[in-house]
Amino acid sequence: DGKQYIIPTTYYPWGLHYRKSTMSELGLDPENIATWDDFMKLLDGTQKKGLIGYALGDQGGWEAMGTFSLLNVRLNGYDYHVDLLNGRKQWTDQKTIDVFDQFATLIPYMNKNVLDIGWEGMRDLLLQKKCGAMMMGSWWADSFLAQSQEDYDDLWIVPFPEINPEFGRDSIDAPTDGVCASVNSSNPEGGAAFAEWCGSEAGMLAAQAAGDTNLFANTRLDTSDYDAFNRQKLAVIAEAKNVMNFLDRDCRNDFAGTIVGPSIQNFLRNPKDVNGIVDSMQEAWDALPELA
Repeated sequence: DGKQYIIPTTYYPWGLHYRKSTMSELGLDPENIATWDDFMKLLDGTQKKGLIGYALGDQGGWEAMGTFSLLNVRLNGYDYHVDLLNGRKQWTDQKTIDVFDQFATLIPYMNKNVLDIGWEGMRDLLLQKKCGAMMMGSWWADSFLAQSQEDYDDLWIVPFPEINPEFGRDSIDAPTDGVCASVNSSNPEGGAAFAEWCGSEAGMLAAQAAGDTNLFANTRLDTSDYDAFNRQKLAVIAEAKNVMNFLDRDCRNDFAGTIVGPSIQNFLRNPKDVNGIVDSMQEAWDALPELA
């Protein structure tokens, strides 16, 4: 019918990930890093232990979008964030600059090679017990399970901490991934059948049996035997009033990928140039062609 479809398969929250054992060593409640003060205690404590406080890898230009988005909704609220991504607010607004300024407070706690590693590199810092926490989606937990059951059981996630009490922790990125089949392939019927199977209960049970630790999108799938980490992921999503897809899915692709990603990378290189960065971002938005 000329339309594009996706068969949903998995979804996952973006949240603050850490090892429960590290939090316990710092004297923090490992299941309740809720406020910015809690977060600062985490970062200061891990840094004093000689670890990286906040692991980040933004080599791909999209990874740090997660931190930016959550800082924005925590400071300014969901409506402002959505309006910013759709041109109803300005990148040069003081509220947007405040997000970058808040982001800048995290840079001293980060690894120095932020732009030289991607999400795998930041995951490895947590896997190897070299950092306190990282902000990421939870699709990579299989790596902890592959290392050992003990490592997987030590992994935890909480919503990104509250900054502005007006908004609390009421918004989250929780993208849904899925499968598409091309109608122009050599076997479109087979592709469509495979996509349908991937989204079925049978397909998801097969993925689960193969060790996939993601949350599965098929509502008929029994979740009663989810482990503690997956139950926590569900709880993190359930706490949110507003569920977002992710910045590069909630914004025009000809702006998110080509402007926002490189601009955040430039900010991480030179956070003092925030005014010049947001000026160029707004100029780029204003120059975009009208959508058909």
